[in-house]
Amino acid sequence: MGITTKAELDEFIRADLFRYSGRTGIMALRKYKRCSGGFRFTYYMRKCAYYRQKRFLKYILFPYYKIKKNKTGQKNGFDIYENTSIGKGLHIAHFGCLVIHADAVLGENVSLSHGVTIGQTIKDGKPQTPVIGNNVYIAPGAKIIGGITVGNNVAVGANAVVTHDVPDNAVVAGVPARIISCKGAGDYVINPYNGTN
Repeated sequence: MGITTKAELDEFIRADLFRYSGRTGIMALRKYKRCSGGFRFTYYMRKCAYYRQKRFLKYILFPYYKIKKNKTGQKNGFDIYENTSIGKGLHIAHFGCLVIHADAVLGENVSLSHGVTIGQTIKDGKPQTPVIGNNVYIAPGAKIIGGITVGNNVAVGANAVVTHDVPDNAVVAGVPARIISCKGAGDYVINPYNGTN
């Protein structure tokens, strides 16, 4: 994930919080840490990513936040490794069976729903994982599998199985997924964070 400085950590948390609340203040932080399993998990995941790289704090604060992240993940059904490359503004809409492979790459302002899997395949003996662009909405039950690229401003429909590249601004649905329009994610990506919010 590459969070190396305290300023970067704060920016990631602020971006994630904005996706949930449309605000970035301390009151919103307290409320969503308490009331939103998705934000709480993301908060602990970002803390883990930061503290695991610190020379001494990785022995104290990293284990603490790892336990908090794992407990929150088990309670809500989220399985995401803390060092998975996930850009700012992650939004997890609902609890329940969310699995992201550790080697997957997710861009900024990605919205994940319950039942989503972003997984790896093996091709010619080599593991391959998806790369997801910015401002992408992934609906409940969708599966994105293998060494594919999902472009920017894409909406993936409910229960879609995506095994081929998806261009920018596409809406895909079905099994296997196919392009059904070029209207993009539109309003499905709520409160996108652009760094000036």
